[in-house]
Amino acid sequence: ISTEFDTVLLELYDTRKSLEETRRELSSALYQNDAAVRVVVRLVRERDEARGALEEFLAKGGVAPPAATDGGEGAKRNEKRAAPVEEDAPPSSKKPRSNNDAAIAEDLSKIPQDTLNTMTSTWEILSKNRRTIAKKSKRSKEQIAEQDKLLAEKLNGEEKKVNLGKSTAKAGVLCVAKISTSCHLNGVGGDEYIVSGGHDKQAIVYNVTSGQIVATLSGAGGDVTAVSGMVVTDKIMLVGTGSSDGLVRLYSVPIASGGDDEVQLLGSEQLGKGEGVVPVSVVVHFSSTVESATVIVGGSDGSVNVFKFSESRFKLITYLKSEDGINFSSGCIHPDGLIYAAGTTTGKLLIYDLKTQAVAGTLEGHDGSPINCISVSENGYHVATSSSGDSPIHIWDLRKLKLSATITPPSDVGTVASLAFDPMGLYLAYSGEESTKVCVVKDWDRVVSSLSKTKTGSKGNNAQAAPTCGGVVWGGKGLEEDGGKVWIAAGCDGEKPIRFWGVE
Repeated sequence: ISTEFDTVLLELYDTRKSLEETRRELSSALYQNDAAVRVVVRLVRERDEARGALEEFLAKGGVAPPAATDGGEGAKRNEKRAAPVEEDAPPSSKKPRSNNDAAIAEDLSKIPQDTLNTMTSTWEILSKNRRTIAKKSKRSKEQIAEQDKLLAEKLNGEEKKVNLGKSTAKAGVLCVAKISTSCHLNGVGGDEYIVSGGHDKQAIVYNVTSGQIVATLSGAGGDVTAVSGMVVTDKIMLVGTGSSDGLVRLYSVPIASGGDDEVQLLGSEQLGKGEGVVPVSVVVHFSSTVESATVIVGGSDGSVNVFKFSESRFKLITYLKSEDGINFSSGCIHPDGLIYAAGTTTGKLLIYDLKTQAVAGTLEGHDGSPINCISVSENGYHVATSSSGDSPIHIWDLRKLKLSATITPPSDVGTVASLAFDPMGLYLAYSGEESTKVCVVKDWDRVVSSLSKTKTGSKGNNAQAAPTCGGVVWGGKGLEEDGGKVWIAAGCDGEKPIRFWGVE
């Protein structure tokens, strides 16, 4: 028995030794394979760039050099290729290859490490801020009653209407966003801004504090359906837009009036491959600076696109495609900046972890109806989604990735198409084509403020069957900050002005 035991031990030792050698060989092979893939990707990119340069050269009437080994036949072929095009000849039907198409042909399944490092360092700052907000959101019953009363007093006063678009433009606010301030800035001004977009193919930046239009961003080839912005210095803000022509644009907008700076279009890119793909959400990432900006865009084709502006270039750096057959209808970034939530046309909510560039969870609801709006609370705990169907508002617990509550809006709200949590994550505002309601977080059915109805769409035969609320946003720093200053702005398709409550 002792001999057999020793034999078994020796065999086990040999087996483990062989296993370790196999693991080392496998690790080496995987490393070599990864290196080879990187080389192939680089060569493909260089080949495509060379082809593009050659085609551009030949299109300008240049003559390609003859080959030295084919007895002049190569020169004849190139001469034919470079022959000038007659003026009467029809234009080529071949679609030119865009920079975005060339980028998608590469391996863009990962966010570049330098960009990810910057996003992660910003996440560390934002996480600390979020924990501070979470602590402040803990209230006693007396504090809840007092703040509910204060909020109602702030919002239930006279509303203020502001026309931001041209008087001759088609009525309709399709999107509204509060312009945030970079977490890397301290004590930069006290002014607050919003940006809106609509049928007039423009995005309007408005200073809520001063009541002045800061900039009009033109150039879109279709309705502006998604906007985002962030103040990055005491003089400059970055604004991103998405329009129905499938283009994503990034602007540099000067804050101070009367200066030498002007609005600059930093870059624009076609989303996807230009095959009817439109942006459903645009986010100027919190890590962005004047020199290096990151823009995250949700595409209707079920893609998460990361664009980068640096060294005077705006280009696609990451393209994450969901499973075949999944199309996005909305999107939203988590306050930490490393989680992206995408709503689908089938009622699913996909939670992307941008650190790993993978789907961390899939939540199903809304009876299969498209998710038209997503909002994440400032403390990062709750995600609210609404649908274009008859299903109620869904409240998801992001920590447990499950449905925690539903809200059935009152009949005088209409179809809910916009949601927004307040700056402290204590209240949720939801807007339909008829009115806006404010309810209490964790006591979702209790409405503390009901804001006046908004005008909807066209009348008569041109009336829309389901008018759309263009967006609702909160302003101020919360009831515990800035002397209890808080306000709400909402816009609606079919209506020219944006309505403000709580703004003097």
